Amino acid sequence: MNPSGRADSLLRQLTPLVLLGVIAAIVFERWLPGAAWIKAQLGEQAILRACLSVLAGYVLLLWGESIRLHTILTGVLAAFRQFDQQAAAAGASPKGARNPKARIEAARLLVAALQAEDPSIRATSRHNLARLAGQDLGDAPGPWLAWIAEQEAGGK
Repeated sequence: MNPSGRADSLLRQLTPLVLLGVIAAIVFERWLPGAAWIKAQLGEQAILRACLSVLAGYVLLLWGESIRLHTILTGVLAAFRQFDQQAAAAGASPKGARNPKARIEAARLLVAALQAEDPSIRATSRHNLARLAGQDLGDAPGPWLAWIAEQEAGGK
């Protein structure tokens, strides 16, 4: 799995734990070890302010992630739209109408989506990769990455 995929997976796994930790800190505030010392040093509302800060930071992190995903998906859709327009302009010629740069970029994004946890995303990505390549190379990213490298080498 690539580093971005690991970060996405870690974010999904940590989300419920962070939220449960914040709820537990608020509900069990008076029984937290060191709570009296924290309140004496930082004020009565220190633990509540810390929990709110963690929540605000986490919301910002999730917002940034949603923007990143939106950008990726918009790029994929634009590449497919361009592909379809060029195919229609070339009389639906399967190979002649393709913009190699857009095709390779779309393929890279789809290969990354092959590693998604959701089976429907993997299936859709594989289907669209097969459309781009004109052949189905399976579920594993390796053959698709080799195909992309071959396309890049052929385009130079």
